[in-house]
Amino acid sequence: MNFAGLLGAFAAVAITVFAILDSTKNPKIFADPHGIIIVVGGTITVALISFSFKKLSDAFKIVVRKTLGRERDNYIDTIKLIVKLADAYRVNPKGLEAQLPANAHPFLRDAVQMISNFGFTADEMSDVLTNSMKGKLKRDEEELKVWHTISRFPPAFGLLGATLGMISLLQTLGEPGAQSRIGQAMATALIATFYGLVVANLILLPISEKLGAVASSDKVMRSIIKDGVIMIVEKKHPTYIEEFLKQFLSPTQRAQAGSDSGGGSAGGKVAA
Repeated sequence: MNFAGLLGAFAAVAITVFAILDSTKNPKIFADPHGIIIVVGGTITVALISFSFKKLSDAFKIVVRKTLGRERDNYIDTIKLIVKLADAYRVNPKGLEAQLPANAHPFLRDAVQMISNFGFTADEMSDVLTNSMKGKLKRDEEELKVWHTISRFPPAFGLLGATLGMISLLQTLGEPGAQSRIGQAMATALIATFYGLVVANLILLPISEKLGAVASSDKVMRSIIKDGVIMIVEKKHPTYIEEFLKQFLSPTQRAQAGSDSGGGSAGGKVAA
């Protein structure tokens, strides 16, 4: 479970509730169905026009898994596992798959199965893994496009709701007692703008940024796995593989990896 994602979701709700309770003497004014329907209903409508129902359904399933699911960016443990596989491959190439832990990264598991079952050469592995990474990158871009597109609409519908509220207000200015109703009417008109900003900036844009961060992290992970597996097939020395793959890490991570391994190769497990 990604506790940072859960904490962020609860914090967003808490901030919104605090803002509502602290900004007005009558919080019930924010329960205005006019603004909620225009912003939420309008955003859903435009999303259905822009994308197929299946793509939207997949986007919601993916966002739950990627924002609330466990992270897969433990590069250090992945490098340790690749070094362990390199040692095993030099001794017994056929027993490589047996060295994989149950929670190994799916991309690494697929690559090891190709080595064990099909005996692909280094060039063939490079072609297959590169093509797989291109496909994954394309899928990630399509997921991001859905959320980037949807996040553009709530502020616009909030402005639409405010505009409609102002039109309604201006129509009644000539009526008796209209002056005393101006403040209440303007506040109600701006509720839609408030909901548009909340939906975009506390829900949709953070989701887009999170998906982008996960995709970027996954790209680095797959690059580490691809280069490591190719060097395993080429029977490069495990120490060389370890030092080569550590260059993907930041200086702090490289120092941590060095202290964890004691300066040598070590086995490990890939983070789930």
